[in-house]
Amino acid sequence: MVNLRTVALSAGLCLLAACKPQASDEAKAPPGTQKSEVNVQEVPTNYISEHEFQKGSSFYNSLRALNIDSATILKIVDSAKKVFPLQEIGAGTRYTIAWRSDDKTDPDSIELRIAADSSLLIERDNDSELEWTATKTVLPVTIQKKTFIGVVDSSLWESADLVGMDPSLITSLTEVFAWQVDFTRQVRRGDRWRLTVEQKIVNDQVIGWGNILAAEYDNGSQSFTGVRYPQIGPNASYYAANGSSLKQLFIKSPIKFGRVTSGFSKGRFHPILKILRPHNGVDYGAPVGTPIMTIGRGTIVDMGARGGSGNLIKIQHNGTYATAYLHMKAFAAGLRKGSVVEQGQVIGYVGTTGLSTGPHLHFAFYENGTYVDPLGRKFPSADPIAKADLPNFLKEVSGVLRTLPDWNVAQHVMPSGERQN
Repeated sequence: MVNLRTVALSAGLCLLAACKPQASDEAKAPPGTQKSEVNVQEVPTNYISEHEFQKGSSFYNSLRALNIDSATILKIVDSAKKVFPLQEIGAGTRYTIAWRSDDKTDPDSIELRIAADSSLLIERDNDSELEWTATKTVLPVTIQKKTFIGVVDSSLWESADLVGMDPSLITSLTEVFAWQVDFTRQVRRGDRWRLTVEQKIVNDQVIGWGNILAAEYDNGSQSFTGVRYPQIGPNASYYAANGSSLKQLFIKSPIKFGRVTSGFSKGRFHPILKILRPHNGVDYGAPVGTPIMTIGRGTIVDMGARGGSGNLIKIQHNGTYATAYLHMKAFAAGLRKGSVVEQGQVIGYVGTTGLSTGPHLHFAFYENGTYVDPLGRKFPSADPIAKADLPNFLKEVSGVLRTLPDWNVAQHVMPSGERQN
């Protein structure tokens, strides 16, 4: 019998990565992962076919469409259950079949790329009770450092697109400086940014992004630097170059991207009631369904439909501060009064419930039980780098900051001081 593992793995990798050699000296592979020797001559190429799962189709229906009999398909499904449930395969997943003969009705093996860094090989095994065995192979991932630099013209997203950066990394950048910059209202034309990020590569193909290792954001009047330390591990966090933590008691905004449509005021004309009355909070305009985050860790002390406030959640953060989030479309699943929520956790979604003229979040901030304006307030930071770790941190900072691209590269837009729309 032919070496089915060799044939299917070779064909699958040729299909998805053009059979380019992997740089093994830089690869990070999970323990136990082994390389397979490739010998494409063991099976004639006309015995191999390549396919893709279509939207709305199932694994069973896809194989039946190739004239594979039902009994064989069920055995294949059963053999894979403990390794990877085939019902979870999504549309667009590509797979390779090695056939026993050129009439292509009796498969010898099937290989599927089930994730960017892993594949599933299902092959005949006459020694198995199910006649088929399934093996998951984790492919070696190479981590490289990639740098980007940009200047804001109309938006942060556009500045990423102009330099060929995945716009999702802008979200990661805003998370680094979530305590320093309110990206819903403080982004200006001419702001500039630069970063060094981990790029994940499998078989010379980029499959995704890791952590931002270092970043800077400059808005003319202020410049912020963030360095990840330690670079790996569950205790990693972001610090300024001097070792002070970027984390503060509260993040700047409960919505990642939106705009302030109405500020805190002691006498605002209410658009529905048509009277002057205090506006004890800040309104953020955003599309219905936009995620709403709690700005700090705390306990939910009130939750539910509350008349003109609509769907509301109130969170007590400590003995001094509390926040409330109004007019929500819906609450995040699993929350109830008494739930403890973490800083940045999604607690609900923007809506227009209660007295509301359109989708927005009314965000209220309390200090010792009194409404206060949260914009521009400063709060305590988290602990800095421990004195014992500071020498090692400063050494690492010096190295990683040198990887950032030169500011002189980013000259697309001259600062004008205009606010982003």
